[in-house]
Order: sequence, then structure tokens, then C-alpha cells
Amino acid sequence: MAKTILRYTLSKTENSLWERDDMKGWCKATEGCVEDEARENGCKKYVIYDLAGEVLVKGSVTPLPDNRPMEARRETALY
Repeated sequence: MAKTILRYTLSKTENSLWERDDMKGWCKATEGCVEDEARENGCKKYVIYDLAGEVLVKGSVTPLPDNRPMEARRETALY
């Protein structure tokens, strides 16, 4: 059975970067990486914790868009 929640705790360096105002883009990128890891592991949700164990971000894993041509989608559906 697949895990339902991926729990990720920031390292000491990541935690110090997370607290900086000029690193908000990095925070979003880190959240995206954690969501990708959750998706790859079959999780439905993810949570990012700081060093003290406080929740920084909770989110649901969103499915990736299917960018294949319509013909390829139909072939997959037939099998």
C-alpha cells in the first residue's frame, strides 16, 4: 500500500534560508521538489517541517498535465 503523506524536515542550512525574506523563490522551488518526490512515491499529500517540528507548508499532490497528443491518449485508454 502506498504512503499517503510525505513528511520532509528541513536541514539546518535549509531552515536558515527558509527564514530569509529574499529567498521566497527558493522556498517555492523547495516546495515543488518535495511535491515531486511525494508524487514519485505515490503519496497524496506532503508536509514540510522546520527544525523545531513546526509545520511550514502542507499541500496536496497535484496530478501532472497529460501533454500527449489526443491519439496517444486514446491508444492508452484502449488497453
